[in-house]
Amino acid sequence: MLALAVVVISGVFVLAAMVGLADAAVCFACWGAARLIGESKRQKPEQTPARGITA
Repeated sequence: MLALAVVVISGVFVLAAMVGLADAAVCFACWGAARLIGESKRQKPEQTPARGITA
């Protein structure tokens, strides 16, 4: 009975680790896609901003 409890508890931890890794992979993929899409849609400034105080 003790061995069964150890196997079940270990299985729960293994499933939690797999879910965590899957979540991290999806998060990384979405971050990368958003970054690529954002770079293409971002417009470049027509003129570089002036440095310092200008009168």
